[in-house]
Amino acid sequence: MPNKPSSLGEEKQKLSIPMPLIALAGALLIGLILRLWGIEWGFPRVDLSPDELNVWNISARLRWSDLDTHFYNYSGFTFYLNFLAAQVVRLFGIPLEPHTLLLINRLWSVFFGTLTIPLAYLTARDFFEQQKAGLWAAWLIALLPIHIWHSHFGTSDISLVFWVTAAFWLAVRAYRKPNGWRFLLGGLVVGIAIGVKFNGLLAGISFLVAALAAWKERRIQRLPQVLVLLLAAGSAALLGFFLVSPFSLIHLKATVDAFFFEAAHVKGGHYGFDLSPSGWPYFPYVYQLFAAFPFSFGLPLFLVTAIALIHFILRTQWLRVILGLCFTAVYLGIVASWKFVPSRYYLPVLPILLILASSSIVGAFAKVKGRWKLFLRLIAVLVLGYTLAYDISTVDRFRRDTRLAAATWADRMLPAQSRIVLVDPIFDRGYIVPADSSGPRPFTVPLTKVMEKSYMPLFDRSRFEVLTRDLNRTMSDLASKKLGRGDILCLSSLVFLRDVRLGEKAAERLRLWNSIRKNPRKFRRLQIFDASFLNRRIYAAMDPMFACDFVSPTIEFYAPLTRRKH
Repeated sequence: MPNKPSSLGEEKQKLSIPMPLIALAGALLIGLILRLWGIEWGFPRVDLSPDELNVWNISARLRWSDLDTHFYNYSGFTFYLNFLAAQVVRLFGIPLEPHTLLLINRLWSVFFGTLTIPLAYLTARDFFEQQKAGLWAAWLIALLPIHIWHSHFGTSDISLVFWVTAAFWLAVRAYRKPNGWRFLLGGLVVGIAIGVKFNGLLAGISFLVAALAAWKERRIQRLPQVLVLLLAAGSAALLGFFLVSPFSLIHLKATVDAFFFEAAHVKGGHYGFDLSPSGWPYFPYVYQLFAAFPFSFGLPLFLVTAIALIHFILRTQWLRVILGLCFTAVYLGIVASWKFVPSRYYLPVLPILLILASSSIVGAFAKVKGRWKLFLRLIAVLVLGYTLAYDISTVDRFRRDTRLAAATWADRMLPAQSRIVLVDPIFDRGYIVPADSSGPRPFTVPLTKVMEKSYMPLFDRSRFEVLTRDLNRTMSDLASKKLGRGDILCLSSLVFLRDVRLGEKAAERLRLWNSIRKNPRKFRRLQIFDASFLNRRIYAAMDPMFACDFVSPTIEFYAPLTRRKH
């Protein structure tokens, strides 16, 4: 009898789930919920993100009889995943409507985004040989705001993040225990990363450093062995690239031409998303550090990560510092020098930075005691709580996109005879997806000829005459009385914030915007649609475009108070 309690205790201990596993499961669950929340945003329309629409178009025109993407600016892996998943869905008898295909594309981003969470756990655990570091890394990735936002888009960015992080993890394992199989597998993963986007090639730098560091520490005895392992990894990378994006190599000349075209594009800039503005912080590297990163992490998490990374650099063996930061340094050294600066371009390095910061966070808790430990816990709760609140406030914008709300209001409230003028529209695309299309096909229907049965740039009812005018033409029409009673002006912050961003360089255009937006004697504001988020003014002060960087721009309607001459 006395043995029964102990045996029951042992049995209960065997059945209990380890706390680290519960913590990791919690990170996975929260990360998945945040990435799935609002994933159907914009449906049934598919035209609210130009990048998504581009990927949709290429994926949708693939056929078993022709698997060539005929588009070589990006690698093909993302398009093939989208196509194959659509064929599986078709087997279950689900109609492949345009928005169904877009949902499939987005769910791949959710899949790779969520899978990056346990991958971060494994990477930090193996790099630092600390399970707690792995758990911190998992939670930080689960809550990383920009990673959550872009998991809502059917593009290749989040997939690239996963494969680059996987390559880094395998490089860490190859460094700790170098052998041919680990370098072959790592090279294969680098090849897949290239097959997602060409900049995945830079992930290979981690294996070069891993091999040299292992040789320096005598885990590889001779330098020729280093060369053999790197040759094996390089061959595997080429094979992996060919397996997931074969036509990029088959049409190598077209791929090279497309690569140089993209290179010229990112160095030449992009109005509203480049380093054209004068003054702080629009300088290479400065912009990323003091604008893009704080916005992408949320300010508190950014500050904690920066402090933890400084500690990592100062307190870690120099070979491991080089291994940890080599990809980040090379990647940012190249990409942050470009004139084109969309925040998503820096996504591949962010999980690795959080992984490297995780051990310093664990170390801080281990070194302090008493009230200081309580103080650190309070700081951790505040930082994670703020980041979660920032996540929720920004992700909620997907669920209530202002462009859809504006279209619904205009359809319901504006008179049937109203003429709507989209002032300098951004989402006025030349080709769109017909709503009554029988299946996926290339865009062939001009916008101006498709009215009611279509996905329109903003309004989708034929009783509106949707015009496209530039800002100067609009003001000219006002001056000549061509606009007047019954006409409605529609403005989007996606447009006018670009001029706000340029400041003095766009002084004349700003004057014209203000003559509409801040001139109640000539224009009556009818309605404004806005979706704010936590501390939006602070982030917009870093870069005005952050106010509508990824979804829900401010939409404003104005009625001119001047009347036409009869």
